[in-house]
Amino acid sequence: QETTAFTRDGHPLKKEIPNDFLERFIKVLKRWGIRGKFSIVPGMGGYGTLKDGILGRRMDEIEQWLHLVRNNVAPQMDFCSEIITHNKALDLTTGKFLDEKECTWSQTQTEETLTAYITRSFEMLKEVDIEATGVTSCWDFGIQVEAAYQEAIVKAIHTVYARDKSWYFLHTDVALESRPQLVIDRNGTKLVSISSNIDDALWQTMNSTRDDSNYIAEIADNFISLDGISGAIPAVLKAGGWPILLTHWSSLFSNGMETGLAILDEVGNRLEKNLKEKVIWNSASEITERIIRAKSN
Repeated sequence: QETTAFTRDGHPLKKEIPNDFLERFIKVLKRWGIRGKFSIVPGMGGYGTLKDGILGRRMDEIEQWLHLVRNNVAPQMDFCSEIITHNKALDLTTGKFLDEKECTWSQTQTEETLTAYITRSFEMLKEVDIEATGVTSCWDFGIQVEAAYQEAIVKAIHTVYARDKSWYFLHTDVALESRPQLVIDRNGTKLVSISSNIDDALWQTMNSTRDDSNYIAEIADNFISLDGISGAIPAVLKAGGWPILLTHWSSLFSNGMETGLAILDEVGNRLEKNLKEKVIWNSASEITERIIRAKSN
């Protein structure tokens, strides 16, 4: 039985994020040239698929979302599957859901079973003309069997998209000085691990009804101060790392307040004003290529 989730201050958590929010997100990306990766959960929590329909959503809404993603997000972002459901694991043989969530299920799997599972996640994206270049782990998917997980990713993406260069996102809260790492490099096959060294400071906006300018500025300071001197991004640069930010769709939507998106907009503004000559936004594929070139030099 489905239950209603609540924010910490007692407000019901909205279950849907409308397409017009995606349109506003796209405007922020284009305004500041923000690049990166855009995760898609092809099995939508077990409530349907982008191809066959999602419970409670009309097909024309899904088609509009896909159109926006393919035509407006694609120039800025790489696409990836965030496995299949980001919820309960799917039994590929029966089509039924297991009692375990994907992240728990993954920790006892083999290279063979993970390959089949990730392959299916890519197939589901390809069925709606989404070109994936890598994988984002739901929670810590595969972390206890990471070597098998890595091998499964390169096999799956080669099978579905004929790609020999790919990436995955799993580790968070890594050291400030960290940079993406080439973890598979053999016979033309390359896999890069992209890890985040900057927390999702936007997550807290889901539990607040504030959206005033002071609040936006205060949280933006976590990433970069108004003068560009302090904050996580300058700290990572000072340590010699590559600033890798992560956030979540719900963090940007902020339970309908869209405060997180306003903060991202402000962070883009501050970066443009203070660090334009020092930082370049990169997509996940661009990061992958840079790491591969650096390794070969």
